[in-house]
Amino acid sequence: MIFVLPILLFLGSLVSEPAQAYPDFISYGYNTCITCHYNGQGNGPLTDYGRALFATEIASRAVFKSTTTEEEIAASSGFLGSTQLPWWVRPGIKYRGIYFQNNPGGSAAVSKYITMQADANVALQLDRAGKYLFVLSGGYQPTPASRANIEDPDNKNMISREHYFRWKYSKSLFTYVGLMDKVFGIRIADHTAYSRNVTDLAQNDQSTGVITQYYADGWEVTGNLFVGNLLQEKEDVRQKGASVMFEYDVADQNRVGISALASRNEYVEKTRMAVHQKLGFSKGDSLLTELGFVKDSPLSNPSDKMGGYLMLRNLTRISRGYNILSQVEYYNPTLSADSSDMFKWSFGLLAFPMPRMEFRAGFVNGRTINDDSVTQDTWMLQSQLHLSL
Repeated sequence: MIFVLPILLFLGSLVSEPAQAYPDFISYGYNTCITCHYNGQGNGPLTDYGRALFATEIASRAVFKSTTTEEEIAASSGFLGSTQLPWWVRPGIKYRGIYFQNNPGGSAAVSKYITMQADANVALQLDRAGKYLFVLSGGYQPTPASRANIEDPDNKNMISREHYFRWKYSKSLFTYVGLMDKVFGIRIADHTAYSRNVTDLAQNDQSTGVITQYYADGWEVTGNLFVGNLLQEKEDVRQKGASVMFEYDVADQNRVGISALASRNEYVEKTRMAVHQKLGFSKGDSLLTELGFVKDSPLSNPSDKMGGYLMLRNLTRISRGYNILSQVEYYNPTLSADSSDMFKWSFGLLAFPMPRMEFRAGFVNGRTINDDSVTQDTWMLQSQLHLSL
């Protein structure tokens, strides 16, 4: 069924032709993540500007009186509300929980609630200009389902999510040193997406290294050297390597990028390449596209495995704070008819009913197609609650 991939690529090009905070927010006019985050690649703690922007543009204002001004809402977006903290410290707390039901309505239906993340973080500024900065973040991670009943000393629930030092050499040049997410592709929050899962860039795949990021007018380039997570006790499994990403603004709210990553440990060499596009339409409406290739080369076996994936992700604004999020994904582990074509489609509500809160509700549909058969569709209903204090 490998013929499906060119068809999907063609459809993807048609969709994008007319035309973090989450990268979906490019339609609000924010092409780069450094606008709102201490980390120039996105995710992690928000700056004061990012907190204020979230409260006054992204989140609903329904909980505020009609007489409350946007300036007053912005002023109350700090960790302690409108109470000012010392200029050098910015703490935060993040919680993410999910309730899901597999095979709803069926005899094998399974329901479960999982705390996906419960972190505390702090940004420590060493000077008022923000030239030197430490960011620390850590907390709880759930035990993977595949290891829930295994006695494993490496299976820890308390982790350091990231800890790094940032040096702002100039307005355009930043360097980061420490434990961080690796630089590659579009950094979306859905860590189960093929674009994050099969590339080994999921929620807990951070690596110790150095990142240098240069911003120019309408483009940026980022390089990343990494040596694996030094907190991981088994050194032989740490992936050591490098990645690079380049992004360019084709037009207003239309950014394209290319990224590459190469790494190895004592067992396998890994190569990843991807091209992506972030496209904004009217305020709150966007389309993210990423096409990637994944090659794993076991050192004990000369045979390579080259796979490919495609992601299309659309955000449509209903009203301030309420959006429809739809995501279509495709993955083939070997880009050949010898392996299955795997599809996922998710659709639902993405809501920010008030500042500091995010709520999701929707479904995920999965289908696997082989040359001679099609498996029964899988379904999952899920709801998520995210709190960022």
